[in-house]
Amino acid sequence: MRNKKITVETNMKRVLLIAPSSAESIERSYLGPNLGVVRLSGYLSLHGHHADYYDPSLKIATGDGPSIEDKFLEQEWDIIGFSCLDDTILSDIRNMYHAKELCPDALLVAGGIEAQFNYQTILDKTPARLVILGEGEIPLLEIANGTPLHEIPGLVLKNPSRALSQEQFEEATFAIDWENVPYETYWDHYVEKYGEDIDDLKDQEIHTARVFSRNRCPIGCKFCSSTHQLTWGAGVNVPVISTTEDSLISVVHRIQRAHPRVRTVYLTDDDFCIDKASVMRFCDKVVEEDFGNLTFMCFARASDLNLKLLQKMKAANFRRLIIGVESFSQSVLDDMNKHCSVQQIHEALHLCHEVGIKPHINVILTTPYSTLDDIEVSIDNALWYIERDYVYCAVMSAIRPLKGTNYYELHSDYETRLAEIEGTGYTLKIDDYIITDDPVSKEVQDIYWNGVEKEVDSYANKVGLKHKSTNDIAKISLLYMKRLIREARAKHGLQAMSRDLPVGCGKDEIEQIYQDYLVNYSEPVSDNAPRLPLV
Repeated sequence: MRNKKITVETNMKRVLLIAPSSAESIERSYLGPNLGVVRLSGYLSLHGHHADYYDPSLKIATGDGPSIEDKFLEQEWDIIGFSCLDDTILSDIRNMYHAKELCPDALLVAGGIEAQFNYQTILDKTPARLVILGEGEIPLLEIANGTPLHEIPGLVLKNPSRALSQEQFEEATFAIDWENVPYETYWDHYVEKYGEDIDDLKDQEIHTARVFSRNRCPIGCKFCSSTHQLTWGAGVNVPVISTTEDSLISVVHRIQRAHPRVRTVYLTDDDFCIDKASVMRFCDKVVEEDFGNLTFMCFARASDLNLKLLQKMKAANFRRLIIGVESFSQSVLDDMNKHCSVQQIHEALHLCHEVGIKPHINVILTTPYSTLDDIEVSIDNALWYIERDYVYCAVMSAIRPLKGTNYYELHSDYETRLAEIEGTGYTLKIDDYIITDDPVSKEVQDIYWNGVEKEVDSYANKVGLKHKSTNDIAKISLLYMKRLIREARAKHGLQAMSRDLPVGCGKDEIEQIYQDYLVNYSEPVSDNAPRLPLV
């Protein structure tokens, strides 16, 4: 994306307009002059500008005349406009990049039906700085006349963002009116909701204040949109910026003094522990300051954690780490771009248990390339850690294709639904998850997505579970998926493969958990779901 400030002086401008075209569209469509760019050219010329148009289709079809590159180099164009259609968009975008290379000082503008209804793609993925909505004559003339862009109707403009500097980030954090943030209003909602069921742990969870100490995570996991927000917005690499340990301590003091009911400060950066030395200095300062019964939570990557760091965090009263495990399959972790190994995950969870910090882990069951074995190895490992009370666990059924993620950019097979926007004539297309490529995994994925909530409620009622904890929901969800996988293997004649399990896990331990689940299952289980010992 160009960073040059857009300024257009009021004098005659040299404007080149490019018609939409592709070799494929020529084969399907009648070849003739593109009246859209012809009309625009005439209108601009009528109003005192030098305008010309070029139709790439004619050169492609006949081989006669100048190439588009020759046309770009014909003179120093001030403005180059591109008309875009759905079936020519790839070729149109290539032409924009040719123009950017050969005419670096020209202002690139896009218009036409596809540009109007897909302007985010044009602005995000091409050198064009402006998209014209509707008819182009007036906006394009105003641009050529030098009218300030914000005064021109029918324009969509994208200016690259500018990330906060270290000083500005510190200033923004300090400027938060911590003393008057209405935490108590939110806390009271949960106090009333839980009533007499509030124990000390629940009290800590309710009375929580969130703090950001870092601008972004640089890892680049494919399912994460926040990792790209600042860099893609600025169009350049944005350095990782963190609040200093002293500033963070000052914020904690301000929150505790103003809100004495606070029990937990939740450091919600995507990876608070990425700078281990800084975390240890912060922990030392927390111990020195002595915040009483105040506890801390934070996000951490398994690859960040070692015994020394965790001991420091335990001493500083960190009671929980949120670790994005995501999967216990190495092939899935690699596809996610996690930059983490299964072995590092096991080591981190065992070290947390050793020092007395019970982490919260997230597990994503299905990904674009998941096999049944990938899914089941995550199920079995997560079940073992839940059963041994090592972790709190949340289970996500699939990857959601969030805009701004690599998965959104690289995959197109989504489970999609329509939702009406109440009170309007509009609907939204909501992409719920990416459908996995493997046909058997896809079958299981679909059944699980549509049935897991009912299964959790049904099973909980069957066994008399009135208040479902996070781990109760996770365990039932994992066992339900395991049941579906067993039935799918039997249906399709697939054998179970050996799976890597945590050190100390007996080969029949997970099988027994599964069989106990089947005993209480509320519906008959298929005879084709055999008891298979783990190997």
